[in-house]
Amino acid sequence: MCTPALMDVRECYPRANITLLARPAIAELLNGHPGINDVLLYQHQRTHAGMMGKARIIRELRSHKFQVAILLQNAFEAAFLTICAGIPERWGYGTDGRSVLLSKAVPTLRTKKSIHQVRYYQLLIQHVLGRTLPRRMQLVTFEQDEESVNQRFPEIVTGKREYVIGLNPGSVYGSSKRWLPGRFAELADRVVDHIRQRAGSTATVKCVLVGGTGEESLAQTIASLMQVTPIILSGKTTLRELMVIIKRCSLFITNDTGPMHIAAAFNVPLVAIFGSTDSGYTAPFGWEDTVVQDSVRCAPCFLRSCPIDHRCMTQISVQQAFDMALYQLSRSVKVDHDA
Repeated sequence: MCTPALMDVRECYPRANITLLARPAIAELLNGHPGINDVLLYQHQRTHAGMMGKARIIRELRSHKFQVAILLQNAFEAAFLTICAGIPERWGYGTDGRSVLLSKAVPTLRTKKSIHQVRYYQLLIQHVLGRTLPRRMQLVTFEQDEESVNQRFPEIVTGKREYVIGLNPGSVYGSSKRWLPGRFAELADRVVDHIRQRAGSTATVKCVLVGGTGEESLAQTIASLMQVTPIILSGKTTLRELMVIIKRCSLFITNDTGPMHIAAAFNVPLVAIFGSTDSGYTAPFGWEDTVVQDSVRCAPCFLRSCPIDHRCMTQISVQQAFDMALYQLSRSVKVDHDA
């Protein structure tokens, strides 16, 4: 969600050397992005953990002789590291008591929760650089990423009149973000059956389950409930491979998670199921009309697990999600009128 802001910075400083300081997963995700020249890894749980680790990352930052640090995240630690590294200009929101450490402290937006995260980042850039432009999120894959998927997962190689339906039923954040497994299974079966009926007998429809390490059993449970036999890739892909697989989907059905934003960045039609979180803040940017959400008084609560009956998710029916899927499929699946 920071990629539009990165492009705003790039446009203001087209000849600058822009380095992204990021944790490994984010660095891998944004590899090759046109808004940056280089990536500096922040190994917060390993090399840069503890007092000695912080001293090490400060020395690394100092060695680059950066002139400006733009702090997109809100943590005090980010401002502390950059001032210790001797970076003369440090711009960011004055959150977490860090205003005194910033050379430009942007006033905190009191209505932050009602502002989409993409706009929250861009408003910071607008304040410190004077302008932003309307932009979509953007990610990049390389030929070697495509080849890795082709070699390791040949069943995901797509051709003419082949459709891939992606399911992302997990959530690292916690169970409160997860729609029910049985409903994912029923929805997937209905979507696959619909495409087979409408796209014609010569079409091939594949359903693939994706997810991170630790979500393998959830994928197995959903697969056991399905009439269609899905391809299970949960816990098997690298992040770069996951990006390629999502990019190849004709439709991606997901909870409110990181892969949802990857799909939006690649312009993949979405069904985004929201429960305990605020869709106004983290809906798939540019695809806000894909959100399926029911109104309950206790949401958004942002809790990792529901202390009551998980009503924000149990009240979302398969039919609601299927209706959204049909709307999204109309954008990507060509109907064979002779079928």
